[in-house]
Amino acid sequence: MSATRTEFAGNAVAYHASLADGWDLRYQKRSFQTRQTVLMRSLQGRDLARTLWLDAGCGTGALARWLAERGCSVLGVDAAPEMVAAANQSAQRQNHSDRLSFVRITTIARLALDDRSLDGVLCSSVLEYVPDPSVCLTEFARVLKPGGLLLVSVPNRNSAVRRMQLMCHHLGARLGQNWCKFLDHSRHQYSRAEFERLLARAGFSGQKIVPFGGPLPGLAQRTRRWAPLLMFVTQKTA
Repeated sequence: MSATRTEFAGNAVAYHASLADGWDLRYQKRSFQTRQTVLMRSLQGRDLARTLWLDAGCGTGALARWLAERGCSVLGVDAAPEMVAAANQSAQRQNHSDRLSFVRITTIARLALDDRSLDGVLCSSVLEYVPDPSVCLTEFARVLKPGGLLLVSVPNRNSAVRRMQLMCHHLGARLGQNWCKFLDHSRHQYSRAEFERLLARAGFSGQKIVPFGGPLPGLAQRTRRWAPLLMFVTQKTA
C-alpha cells in the first residue's frame, strides 16, 4: 500500500476510534436505528440459525449482536482497538455471548479466514473509508461459501441528501468549520450501476437494493433519489 493510502486508512481508523465511547448511543437515534431496520428487511424470510457470519468493520458490535440474537455465530472485526474493546464489553452482557467474537485486524482487505468458510458477510458503511473497495469485495468472495450472502452498504452518489452533505462540508471548510466531519474520510460513493459492476467483477450476482439513511421521513429514505445510502443484498456466484 502506498504512503498516501496508508495515511488515508490510518486517518479513517483514528477518526472512528475517537467515536467509540458514544458509538452504541447512536443506535438510539432514528438515523442509526434505520440500519437495524434495513438489516431486518434485507434478511426477511431467511433462516439464520446456525449460520456463520463476518461483520466486517463491526464498530461496537450493535449489528453483530442483532445477528446473534437471531441464531447466527458472528465474528466481528474492526481496525480501531477502541471499537473492538467496546464490542467485547457489550458482548459479555448478552445471553448469546457464546455466539459473538470480536477481534482487531489491520484491514478487511486481507482476512485470516479459510476459503469458502462463511455463510454471510455484513459490511455496513465501511467501504467508503477503505483505500480500495474492490479488493475488499474480492476478499469477501473468497471467504464466502458458494451462494453465501453479502450485505454491503455504500454512499449513494445520486442522493440529494448526499449532495447537500458534500456542499455543507465544502462550505464549512471555507468558513473554518468542520460540518459533516465524516466526509473528511469518506472517499468513495457510487451509483447503483457503478457498484453493481464492482460486485459482478468480484463474483456476486442477484442484487436486491434497499435505499436508506438520512434525517428524512420513512418514504423519502426508501427512494434512491433521496436516500444517502444503498444496501446491496447479493450472493456469491455458485
